[in-house]
Amino acid sequence: MQGPSFPVLGSVPIIPHTFSILFRLSGPRTWIFPSFSFILGYAVGGGGLASQIGIGIAVASLVTAATNIVNAYADRKEDATNQPQRLFWLGQIGSRQITASLVVLYSSAVVLAIYLGPLFILVLGLGILNSIFYSLPPLRFKAKPFASLASFSGALGLPFLGGLGVGGSLDLLNPMLWLLTWFMFTYGTVKNLPDYFGDMKAGIRTSATIFKNVKNAVLFSCTLLSTPFVLLVSFVSLGLLEPIYIADLALIPLFAFIILEMLKAKDAAGLEKAHTLGFFYAISFLLFTLILTSPTVQSLVMVLGAFLWTLTVAKVSVHSRVEFRDWEKQRRKRP
Repeated sequence: MQGPSFPVLGSVPIIPHTFSILFRLSGPRTWIFPSFSFILGYAVGGGGLASQIGIGIAVASLVTAATNIVNAYADRKEDATNQPQRLFWLGQIGSRQITASLVVLYSSAVVLAIYLGPLFILVLGLGILNSIFYSLPPLRFKAKPFASLASFSGALGLPFLGGLGVGGSLDLLNPMLWLLTWFMFTYGTVKNLPDYFGDMKAGIRTSATIFKNVKNAVLFSCTLLSTPFVLLVSFVSLGLLEPIYIADLALIPLFAFIILEMLKAKDAAGLEKAHTLGFFYAISFLLFTLILTSPTVQSLVMVLGAFLWTLTVAKVSVHSRVEFRDWEKQRRKRP
């Protein structure tokens, strides 16, 4: 009796199990960052077509999904300690299926980008290069602490620039572009904290492991994370941003809560929890800034949809990072 046949991509069979793992590895909660940065840039540039917004979200999500899969594959060594479950998922699907999925994701993004114009395609090209070489040699930006953060900041900077590009302009001096880019640069230090111990063991240099102990790494991250508020107030004071954006300071209590959680964390699991809370703070800053820029019903609906998506992903636990690190509890129980 002949078994069931599955659709194929080249010589790689496509099965629901593969899709499930790839979706998890694609880090679906992180799609919010580039998607809404694009929307914000598009709004600042004067755009308002729902079709273009939808295409921009799709492109941003596809490239981010590919970035996360590339990163997971490139980080197998350190994930043996940091995220062993992710290493197991990679082993379940194999390198051929991973390569095939990346070809589909990147090529689909390029095809869709045609509908958003040449300037957007130009920015997308830069974004794809940044996506690939963030993790892969010969550049592997993430192997160098400053280059890693600069590359990571592109997750907000480049989509915002792409949004501007749809309107026919690449304004590199736009203050909102620099505010978002710097915000993401500082947030990049937070995501490195939960992996401190695994990265140290693997000899990986990050913005956290350049410090001899995790406490100093946390203090550095907390300090740097506060600086976007200073930049925001400076831009408003100089008249570079509208006074309405001072309302972003309303997020300071949430920011203070995150800082306290980071300082209280005693191990990788505690830092992972703080990182998750920091993620919600970071998207809140982005989404609230969008509301201030475009206070419309359409913006409000999209923001609510973003929070619903993020909470759903967290609830059903389909993100590639694991907050509750059960394997670490097992290690501690061993004699």
